[in-house]
Amino acid sequence: MRLLIVDKLPDTNVRKLRDIVDEVDYRPDLSADDLAKHTPGANILLVRGTKVSADVIAKADKLELIVRSGSGTENIDLEAASARGIYVANCPDKNAVAVAELTIGLLIALDRRIPDQVMALREGVWNKEGFAKADGLKGKVFGVVGVGAVGKEVIRRAKAFEMSVVAWSRSLTDEIACQLEVLRAVTIEELVSQSDIVSLHVAYTPETEHLFSAELISKLKPGTVLLNTSRGPVVDTIALAEALKTGKVRAGLDVYENEPEEGKGKFIDALVNVPNWVGTHHIGASTAQAQRATADEATRIIDVYVKTGRVENCVNFAKRTPALYELIIRHYDRIGVLSRILNDLKAARINVEEVHNIIFEGAKAAVARIQLEKPPPAETLERISSRRDEIINMELVKL
Repeated sequence: MRLLIVDKLPDTNVRKLRDIVDEVDYRPDLSADDLAKHTPGANILLVRGTKVSADVIAKADKLELIVRSGSGTENIDLEAASARGIYVANCPDKNAVAVAELTIGLLIALDRRIPDQVMALREGVWNKEGFAKADGLKGKVFGVVGVGAVGKEVIRRAKAFEMSVVAWSRSLTDEIACQLEVLRAVTIEELVSQSDIVSLHVAYTPETEHLFSAELISKLKPGTVLLNTSRGPVVDTIALAEALKTGKVRAGLDVYENEPEEGKGKFIDALVNVPNWVGTHHIGASTAQAQRATADEATRIIDVYVKTGRVENCVNFAKRTPALYELIIRHYDRIGVLSRILNDLKAARINVEEVHNIIFEGAKAAVARIQLEKPPPAETLERISSRRDEIINMELVKL
């Protein structure tokens, strides 16, 4: 088995992976453009930020598993991987603390105008009076959008600064809000209407693209601070830029809609030369602690896969297949039993969506659960059940 690693990984993890996998091809400086040249022959691909396009996946003739050493998977073409039967796994929650720390750091930097003060000092300018004004954080209403791992860590830190926290998430219940000791907003509009600070911690999906639209941004209270350390496309950048120009809102950002694909490049965005915001270079997860944690998790995922074939943290299993029926067959554990059942279903032109076959202790009997797109005709069921030397009993259930 061959593993291709195309992003930097701690030396200890590379050594561990060399003990796990037969062949490790470590190319931490490989560009996205050159990736397709090196994937043929690789069984496992380990990436962090490198883009894995449909073209790369199409040329990866032996690829079985792609592991993202990080939480999101937007740099991987999931549709193309799924169409080729390639597992995609990630390392969720391992960088939550790092992202939460940066979120609060951006807020403090914005409130105390730290970047502007640093620039002035480096230019030899002393302006204590000009920089002496700040709102302060104590007593502010801190709105958290999304209460996953990062959102929870941000809530803990906001409360440590004696801010009151209101939260919204599609999955947030009154019970969970009580456990987190936050006020639950029923709608995102309700959260926005109450908050002095709004911090975004949602995954990027088609449903969350421009979640903070021009309309929602217009509903922010005057003076609101918007923090985004989730994903750039969650916010309508053009609408945000216009709001920043007017001074109605301020922003602390680590992510952007128009990020360069490579680690270095020209930043071309509607926010360039716009006032009232501070930003970092999508480095929320980039602490030594977080990188070690995600690298360890990626190593564990590969170790489990090599040893057992099981994929931990797989993100592209179908949430629901087209199966509408399940054929449950208890059978004797003998050569050819399953193949004859599947041939009968094939002859009836019925597609099998999933098959689970479990052997009982002693290896004399087994139960096969076969999920089907439609019910087999009576003659097919009779043909299967009539093989009394192979079939113990059989049941067809509607899912």
